[in-house]
Amino acid sequence: MADDASPEMWAKPDKQGELKKQGHVVKNWKTRWFVIQHDMMFYFKNRGDSKPVGKIPLRNCTTKMVNKQGKTYCMELSAPRINKNFLIQCSSQQEMKDWMAAVEAGSEYSSVSAPYNVQHEIHVDFDSATGFSGLPPEWEALLKGSITREEVIAHPDEALKALERQVQYIEQMTGEKRTTSHLPTTPTVVPLPEDRNQSLHELVSRDNPVHLFKDMEKIGEGAAGEVFLATDARNGKRIAVKKMEINAENMKLLVTEIGIMKTSHHDNIVDYVDSYIVDDRGLWVVMEYMDAGCLTDVLEQFDELKMTEPQIAFVCRETLRALSYIHSLHRIHRDIKSDNILLSTDGSVKLADFGYAAQLTQKQQKRNTVVGTPYWMAPELIRGHDYGIKVDIWSLGIMLMEMCEGEPPYMEFPPLRALFLITTKGIPPLKEPHKWSADLLDFFAKCLEKEVEKRPTADELLKHPFVTKRSCEAPQVIPLIKKSKDLRG
Repeated sequence: MADDASPEMWAKPDKQGELKKQGHVVKNWKTRWFVIQHDMMFYFKNRGDSKPVGKIPLRNCTTKMVNKQGKTYCMELSAPRINKNFLIQCSSQQEMKDWMAAVEAGSEYSSVSAPYNVQHEIHVDFDSATGFSGLPPEWEALLKGSITREEVIAHPDEALKALERQVQYIEQMTGEKRTTSHLPTTPTVVPLPEDRNQSLHELVSRDNPVHLFKDMEKIGEGAAGEVFLATDARNGKRIAVKKMEINAENMKLLVTEIGIMKTSHHDNIVDYVDSYIVDDRGLWVVMEYMDAGCLTDVLEQFDELKMTEPQIAFVCRETLRALSYIHSLHRIHRDIKSDNILLSTDGSVKLADFGYAAQLTQKQQKRNTVVGTPYWMAPELIRGHDYGIKVDIWSLGIMLMEMCEGEPPYMEFPPLRALFLITTKGIPPLKEPHKWSADLLDFFAKCLEKEVEKRPTADELLKHPFVTKRSCEAPQVIPLIKKSKDLRG
């Protein structure tokens, strides 16, 4: 059952205790000693046993409270990696909540884990083709052509971390409005919320959306699903509908995304309308329609259409307003880039796509899960360190570079090499610094400060001269948006 487990895998538990578990074959309940360490859960017949009777890989696990056979304080743990569900009984409501939170933390644990628990067997080897010995074959294939053997030998830790991040990113991609008010100058900082477990069914509407939205027209497609333009039959408004498939791998992310969108109301955040489950397998998320596309659509015309510095400052200011708001709620967007900045023909700029967002809580005040898009990732995230809201500020700096030069740095390299270069070489300076004001160059440098403690917050950057003195207003962005649409035909 757990023959390949070794004692060091449970020697330093994050949580342990006595619980009851229902058997999979004989449906009786037995007391077992449970241990969670990192992203694995083990259960033993008795505390102190040398070997567990079973193990549960926690990555992408979900939990929910259930009432089975009249037993109280039960949780159902779904483990998609082994395609099993476990029924576990606790002794109190609080104990159940604590264990569910521990499972959630394990499901997001980002260090090298199964099937990547080979980390301690990987060694620098001067004679090997890649500079490492003991790499899994798929890791070797990724490494070749991205990081040279000499670079591996010179920077082994950075190379290994970049490799881990790229593998995990590939997993992600293949696994795979109400009335608002203007943001106050100093947003109210709310206390860190308590951990809360919600189900998708608690967050969505019970109505049938098929009868609510008409004239459906596909306007885009991405890793998460398809996006349609439609008309709300109740009020005649044009809205955007994102259609996604629900599965065990993305359930947790969908719950977080919808939970955050439902409670994020700001002039610089795309309005959330509602969400619906269709045929038990599909999710429709209905949002405000931004009729000028995303910032990337403008930047793709870079050879013929370049943003002025006041327009760049305006986009940075509007994005910072959105970040200031979500950071005040202890939330991290984790995917700031031009694709996720939406525009409208009236010059509005709004932050979208909370699919990778995270809610910090009293129990989890930092994150270390690897999410986002490689070229925009902050170095502390690539290295696997705990991180907070300032990863969004780093990504804003990369987005500033996009607006100045048409694309992020290292875009000519594959993602793995880009991750390696970010941590070993840093971000290169702007190619034509003489074109830009001292304010822009200083703002750029502050966003890309490697020392997290010295990197400014969104509130601090909103007071920067680049934002306060250089920014234009929405009407001055309208010609840019119009010309971009004309060029795209």
